[in-house]
Amino acid sequence: MTNFSRADRSILGLWWWTVDRWTLATIGILMFMGAILVLAASPAVATRIGLDSFHMVRQHYVMLPAALAVVIGISMLAPKQVRRLGVLLFLLFLGLTSLTLVYGAEIKGATRWLSVGPLSLQPSEFLKPTFAIFAAWMFSLKLGEHGVPGSAISIVAYAIVVSILLRQPDLGMTAVITAIRYGPDG
Repeated sequence: MTNFSRADRSILGLWWWTVDRWTLATIGILMFMGAILVLAASPAVATRIGLDSFHMVRQHYVMLPAALAVVIGISMLAPKQVRRLGVLLFLLFLGLTSLTLVYGAEIKGATRWLSVGPLSLQPSEFLKPTFAIFAAWMFSLKLGEHGVPGSAISIVAYAIVVSILLRQPDLGMTAVITAIRYGPDG
């Protein structure tokens, strides 16, 4: 099946035997399906808005290798590194999401996008997974004997995030954040 033995102590060998290969395969299948759907759906949209019919397809295919590199890179991190990165990115994207209230471009009545030159970014889309990492860490502290009020911290973070999202307004993202915080284990 692979050329990596369990005794292999290289970075790739350790990664291969510790990564959840089912999750990795699922992500690969989703990326493949997304590539096919973009190929099927986006030419009509691109033509309608005055772009080359394969403009969005090319953009999507250019970003796929970068996305795969990010997925593999993050899957190589230790849990402690994932928590640290998650908290740093949570704070970054919380700040960027709050900036949309002041500097955001209004599209269809909502200010969710930040534009810097030709690039546009919806920070709340990145806030969602980083909030999940942050909240999961706080839930784990709640269960342990660390002396950290993890539940209270996650509730405060939830309140801050939701207050920003409701001011955009972004009800769908608010529902997702609420499901993360108050889902089955929240």
